[in-house]
Amino acid sequence: MLRKIKRKIQKNPLDTLLKKAKKNNKKKILLAWNRALGDISLGLFAVVFRIKEYIPDAKITFLIREDLSSGFELLDGVDFIKVSFWRRYVPFDIYQTLNLLNIDHKKYDVIIDKVDPNYWVKWQRSILTPTLKWNKAFDLLSDKFDLPENKIIIAIQPSIETKHSPWREYPKTYFDSLFLKANKDIVFVLLGTEKKQNFDFENVIDLRGKTTLLEVLSILKNRCDYFISLDSGILSLFYYLDIDTPIKLIALWGSKDVGVIKQNVKSPNRNLLYIPLVFENGLQNLKPEFLIENIYPMDIKKFFKENNQLRLIEKFQKFSIKKKKDFLKEIFSLDLDVLKKQVKFRFFNKEELKKEGFNNASIKPLENSKKASKSDFEKGEKKLKQNKVALIILAAGQGTRLGFNKAKGLFKINNISLFEHFLKKIKTKQKKLNTKFFLSIMTSEINHEEILRFFEKNKNFGFEKDQIDFFKQSSAPFLDESGSWIIENNKILKAPDGNGSIFKSFCESNIFFKYKTKKIKYISVVPIDNPLLDPFDESFIGFHVKSKANVTIKCINRKFLNEKQGALGIKEGKIKIIEYIHLDNKKIFKFSNSGIYLINLEIFQKLKSAQLKYQFVKKRVKMDLDILAFKAESFIFEGFEYVNKVNTMLADRENFYAPLKDKTSLENIEKLLSLEKASPNMLK
Repeated sequence: MLRKIKRKIQKNPLDTLLKKAKKNNKKKILLAWNRALGDISLGLFAVVFRIKEYIPDAKITFLIREDLSSGFELLDGVDFIKVSFWRRYVPFDIYQTLNLLNIDHKKYDVIIDKVDPNYWVKWQRSILTPTLKWNKAFDLLSDKFDLPENKIIIAIQPSIETKHSPWREYPKTYFDSLFLKANKDIVFVLLGTEKKQNFDFENVIDLRGKTTLLEVLSILKNRCDYFISLDSGILSLFYYLDIDTPIKLIALWGSKDVGVIKQNVKSPNRNLLYIPLVFENGLQNLKPEFLIENIYPMDIKKFFKENNQLRLIEKFQKFSIKKKKDFLKEIFSLDLDVLKKQVKFRFFNKEELKKEGFNNASIKPLENSKKASKSDFEKGEKKLKQNKVALIILAAGQGTRLGFNKAKGLFKINNISLFEHFLKKIKTKQKKLNTKFFLSIMTSEINHEEILRFFEKNKNFGFEKDQIDFFKQSSAPFLDESGSWIIENNKILKAPDGNGSIFKSFCESNIFFKYKTKKIKYISVVPIDNPLLDPFDESFIGFHVKSKANVTIKCINRKFLNEKQGALGIKEGKIKIIEYIHLDNKKIFKFSNSGIYLINLEIFQKLKSAQLKYQFVKKRVKMDLDILAFKAESFIFEGFEYVNKVNTMLADRENFYAPLKDKTSLENIEKLLSLEKASPNMLK
């Protein structure tokens, strides 16, 4: 009790130590670790993260037990020294250990022998996503194991590998029952370091004690369709691997207060389907029949039924095993939150849904919107110099309507890409203000790798590595008229589900936390398709700060009544953006949404779990496919309905508004950009 009170009162020991080290320019840090494997992801990642926050160029070395070395290969940005004579649970003296290793302790500025992540970095839970780096060379490690290609492979770790917490074990007889009752298409692969029990079944391949840790992870990543695991170090490492591997992970938990479930953040593997089965009154209450319901083929039938895809049940059953395995990957990579919202499509044509989504009778046109002043510019410039503003570029879409089958940000105008138009402006302003800007680019499943390669090839266009981050928004399957997924070459065709997923996707990346620790307060959100805009607009920033709003929408005067742009209105005293397809043409709306926003950083966290409604619009599935289908979209401005203090700022469209929607607008944009280049102040 006294210990808890003391910890609440006193300052965090790690933060205190790091502040002192930073002040004294101490950069070489040695930490000792002789405890659990799973803590590499669950605790030590956050410790390293914290050290780098205080001392970005810190040289971090871990002194570790030899059998932990494979796990530490996954922890990015650290070195480690193996100690062959350390044993788990056996106390050690760090200085004596260094002496026995012939290492002079004076080569380190800071030595930490008792690392306490449970206390020092408990702030990370529900906030920070541990990410462990996977070396592609590790993929080859699974090749040495002769696992069948024509079977559904389910990996199982059947026992825990520690001396404590026996309540985490699952009864052997239950595993026996699972193996006996499993579908004939399944082969189980047992993983782990110890062979505590024998399982003599034809459908079981026992690799326990025959693999290294990295081989286990490689098998899971490259050969398995499912992974059933108890609470273990292997589970904790695999869950946090920074990979894109479709697999279903079924975790058996005897408590909510341990491991991955306590960390309470999504896996960085966006294609991992995670099913936690929690039985706090004992895993003996998790009957094998319930486990069977969660694996092939029963789980797939249930999945199709829940998502209104009944026609796929019979089709899936007729697939070869190889096709089934491929299609399982498609299913597991789907976002369950997206699917829950998309199920509403079956009611899309019903009158009640139309009324719910599109009843704008109570919305009145916004009558007034103020412009920025000179003092707003000065205030905004000050905030930029203080590094209080970061940028998010919305770049998840493709250039389909431009006849361009790549990421829209790569489309060239006047011989340079849309991305480069933005980056040149940012670099110029950064130099002018003698500061360092941070920006993030929201991509999607269809263009993420392409955009990463583009920036890598061009060496980040001269920006430092930590200045530019990338995160993926979620995707949703295309739907036909009946609400069925569209399948091509055994693939479920998907598309980004609208920029409304920015709040969830941004917060689930570690960028939100990075910006928070850098004391960034405001986020400028801009679309990639408007190269004329100013990504860091001083006047807009100053106006937003002065008004003390949580969100400010940059708006423009509407050109004419039927202009195909969202309009600004008022509903129940709150500013609302109405998509042009839902406008009441009997009303005269004065202002249009430019798609440019300033949002307080804290609002992203607030809207992370907001259930923004999907709207369904018909779009071409792919450039080379003459198929129109329904695409599910939510919009960023729908999140503003959950926010107090939403404001607008009126700006002259001639100065910044030239969105590239299709080829018809290209010539005008080229002229405007040429004019801007010839006389930068002419358009400002």
